Amino acid sequence: MTKKDFINIVNKRFSGKSKDILLNQIDLFFSEEDVSKNKYNVGEDVLLKKGIFLHGILGGIEDFNYIVDNGFISTNFTSEARANKIFNSVGFWNIKEDISLKDYINLYSGFTISYSIGRGPDSITKTELVPYHKFDEVTEEINNREDVWMYWGDQTKEVRFMPSLVSEKRQIAFILNMESEYAKKLAYDDVWNLDFDKETVAPFLNEKYVDTFIENDRINPTPVTTDRESAIMFGLPKCLIEGVFVGRKIEKDSEALKHIKEKLPDCYICNLDGKVIR
Repeated sequence: MTKKDFINIVNKRFSGKSKDILLNQIDLFFSEEDVSKNKYNVGEDVLLKKGIFLHGILGGIEDFNYIVDNGFISTNFTSEARANKIFNSVGFWNIKEDISLKDYINLYSGFTISYSIGRGPDSITKTELVPYHKFDEVTEEINNREDVWMYWGDQTKEVRFMPSLVSEKRQIAFILNMESEYAKKLAYDDVWNLDFDKETVAPFLNEKYVDTFIENDRINPTPVTTDRESAIMFGLPKCLIEGVFVGRKIEKDSEALKHIKEKLPDCYICNLDGKVIR
């Protein structure tokens, strides 16, 4: 699809400020400025700097090729996408503080634990992230607390959407450098951005979810809702990709690694140990 095709879709489906934002976003998307990116040598550890975006894909090389050729574009603009809570946008994990890729993977390959302090209407629920292989340690500590009445857990959303140490369903994720002014302009148009009012954000949300999202999730994000997501209206261009990190299956597939490097010769490839392998 061409820029003109996307503009026509926006003009038909949207109005008001939402329409203006999307038209501007499409202009930025197709301008594809050259941006500087972090470089690494084979064997080095990857650092995820604050503001970097990550995006995992469900499929393999075919889906990888589509993104490298077309960029990150909301499927609501390109196909009959299934209904989600948030749509007309592309989801990214937004790095909130500098962290090594190794530590990031370790943390988000774990699970989310919630526990209630006290009982009844005055009880307080707290939620925390538990790193990979720390389940027994954390639950034992909670069990020994006299003020904790009950607890429950869930896998992190990253396990469902990114390569991880506990699941092989996702094998490829992109690392996007968001340091340039160009990237920051694109990242501003985020459904989670508190600068946008209800009227502006509503076209990007399931109508049953609008009030909950506006009045609670955006204002009080938790490790469950989560507090680390961005949903960029329309999407982001491929020029922002600086690296690819892969799961164990792809890491062992020399042909797949060769193909990824040929498609993105200026980008690094790293593994679940957080180290650059190509």
